[in-house]
Amino acid sequence: MQRFSEIQYVRPDLAAYREELLAHVEKVKNAKSWEELKAEWLAHSAKSMEIMTMRSVASIRNTVDTTDAFYDGEMRYFHAELPSLMLIERQADAALLASPFVKDFEREFGSILIQNMKNSQRFADERLVPMQVKEADLTRRYSRCSATAVTEFRGERVNFYGLLKAMQSPDRETRREAFAAWSGLYARIAPELDGIYDEMVRLRTEMARTLGFESYTQMAYLQRRRFDYTAADVKVFREQVKKVITPLCAREFERQRRRLGVDKLHWYDESLVFPQGNADPEGMKDELLNKALQMYRELSPETGEFFAFMMKYDLFDLETKPGKRPGGYCTSLPSFKAPFIFSNFNGTAADMGVLTHEAGHAFEGYTAGRLMPLPELAHSTSEINEIHSMAMEHFTYPWMHLFFGEKTDMYFYDHLWGAVNVIPYMCCVDELQHRVYDNPSMTAMERRAVWRELEREYMPWRDYDGNEFLEGGGFWMQKQHIFLYPFYYIEYALAQICAFQFYLRMLDDQPAAWADYLRLCRAGGSRGYFELLKIGNLENPFAEGTLEKAVSAVARELDRLDVKLNG
Repeated sequence: MQRFSEIQYVRPDLAAYREELLAHVEKVKNAKSWEELKAEWLAHSAKSMEIMTMRSVASIRNTVDTTDAFYDGEMRYFHAELPSLMLIERQADAALLASPFVKDFEREFGSILIQNMKNSQRFADERLVPMQVKEADLTRRYSRCSATAVTEFRGERVNFYGLLKAMQSPDRETRREAFAAWSGLYARIAPELDGIYDEMVRLRTEMARTLGFESYTQMAYLQRRRFDYTAADVKVFREQVKKVITPLCAREFERQRRRLGVDKLHWYDESLVFPQGNADPEGMKDELLNKALQMYRELSPETGEFFAFMMKYDLFDLETKPGKRPGGYCTSLPSFKAPFIFSNFNGTAADMGVLTHEAGHAFEGYTAGRLMPLPELAHSTSEINEIHSMAMEHFTYPWMHLFFGEKTDMYFYDHLWGAVNVIPYMCCVDELQHRVYDNPSMTAMERRAVWRELEREYMPWRDYDGNEFLEGGGFWMQKQHIFLYPFYYIEYALAQICAFQFYLRMLDDQPAAWADYLRLCRAGGSRGYFELLKIGNLENPFAEGTLEKAVSAVARELDRLDVKLNG
């Protein structure tokens, strides 16, 4: 493998690949033995990985610079062609499911792949293809709109990430101005975002009804392979959050108000945890990466090997720049069995949060990708995948002194507190989507009213200090998951309850906790959600008492850290 920047992108000939796919379907249908079928399946898997590797290269370069016309065109090419190709892939799955050798396949590769294939047949409908092409175009429009949005702040033109440092300033007026600039940025692009989301909701609802689903929610749950729980279970989980976590957050925000010495905690005060300023990492990108290499080498032999590989082949794009898509993600280059981490560093503690979070995803993919015989088994569903990432944030705590020096305890408190107080917000995002897709004719202003109603339920401390756009319910627009990955966000909350379990076990017996985590990573997506929880020795977050037990223990840690920091 060469460094990522040196990988030559070559547009795959998808017309030729279509013919290969059709031939693959016939070979699966006509296989005379399990050995013949297995050889064909593995050969096709290798070819498919080549196609998806080129798509990943194009996608990464497109998100690094959404204004690059060449890679924007390449993503249009993939978006236009892949939906129909996926239909032929589903034909191959159907041929396998009908094969006399399907039991041999199941014995060799496990039952979860068979379950996933059967589920995917539900969506193998050529009527969806033009709708899927249109949906991909809408997501591209959204990404470009959010990536190119800029605003004026104290004489400079900046994007969202250019405001983050000021949004955590110890000076209250600076914070207020920065947050006002941030809300103004979204208020200006809100009409375009509203229009894009209107089209997305209508389109996704049409897809669901075309397939005979009552609502897009039902379709999305199956697309996300939620075989072990239902929307009713998620609703119960959200109610537990309101009962247990919302009161804890209200208590902690009151403690923060007193710590900051303000009469009332406004929305622009929430991000400042300490009056002297939050703990920020020491060093620029290259220094942080070198410290991270030391950290991962000391954490375990496996993580040391993994991060050295990432460094050797420069599998990162971490610094914010004009035209770059917001957020962070981890993706993969399947042919190279290589992860890639994308982020937007901004000089705050969030840089380390994102780096360790995405490194958790990358480590799991690097590990399972070398153990699993098929790439489909290297990753699980998001409820499990986010455990890998969130738990890694906690497992790296013993090395945070490398990045934060004398402010390390401040970082611990800030990070742990942030991991708790974001959960009610995650539930807001999830319930908003349930409400929207239950009533897809909802107008943009009605959506905003629903969001503000949900904020008052889950985050009653939130005070926008009269900001018109946010008081009117505009805050939801900054969450890209709502646009790009419908119904994803609650999986972070479920995963965080499991990550807390690893953290608390780590405090008592770090080697045992790490062994459980490593076993979970190595299992990849070879089992279903509940089975993988058992492999990691994790309690089910839907079970009665799991959430309260984990969060109560974390609350005691917050109390301990508060006493240590403030006496």
